[in-house]
Amino acid sequence: MSLKAGSYCLDTNSGNLNVYTFKEGLLSKLAHDLLIDITKFKVNLEVPEAGFASGSLVLEIQANSLKVICALKDGERTDALKEKDIADIEKDMGAKVLHPDKYPTVNFRSKSIQEKEGGYKINGDLSLHGVTKSIDFDIDTSGGSLKGMITLLQKDYGIKPFKAMMGTLKIKNEINIGFDLSLS
Repeated sequence: MSLKAGSYCLDTNSGNLNVYTFKEGLLSKLAHDLLIDITKFKVNLEVPEAGFASGSLVLEIQANSLKVICALKDGERTDALKEKDIADIEKDMGAKVLHPDKYPTVNFRSKSIQEKEGGYKINGDLSLHGVTKSIDFDIDTSGGSLKGMITLLQKDYGIKPFKAMMGTLKIKNEINIGFDLSLS
C-alpha cells in the first residue's frame, strides 16, 4: 500500500517502538528475555506527491527513555519481574549499556527508500552510542500503519552487551527493535 502524500509527525501517541533483548550464558535459565518500551521518540515522515520513494524518514530517540515492560518466555509476556528487578535493569541499561549522559539521543536518517510489495525497503544512517552505521530494514505499510523489525548488533555500535555473575549470565549481542506506528 502506498502512503498518502503529506508530512507525518509520529511519537508515543502514534504507537509502539520496542526493544527486545535475549539472554544467553551458563546461567541463562535464571534470567529473562525482555520487552522494553521506548517512551520518548519522534519520527518525521515526508511523503511527496511523487511517492514515499522520493521522501524521507527521520527518527530521534531519547536514550534515557527506555522502560522495561515485562519479561518474555518463549516470546510470551510474563509477570516474572518484580518492581526492584525492573528498577535494577533500567538503572543498568543507563549506567552500564547506553550511557545517556554521554550519548543522549539515537538518530536515524534515511538515504534511500525503495518501494516493494507490501511496503518499502529503507536504507539510512543510524547513530547510536557515538557510532554511525548504515542499516537497511523493511516496513510494512498495509493497514494504515508502519510496522517492522530491525535487528542490530550492540558491538557494532561500541556497546558491550550487559553481563553479570562473571559472564555466566549475559544479554546476547543481537537485539531487535520493533515498531507499529499508526499514520492516522
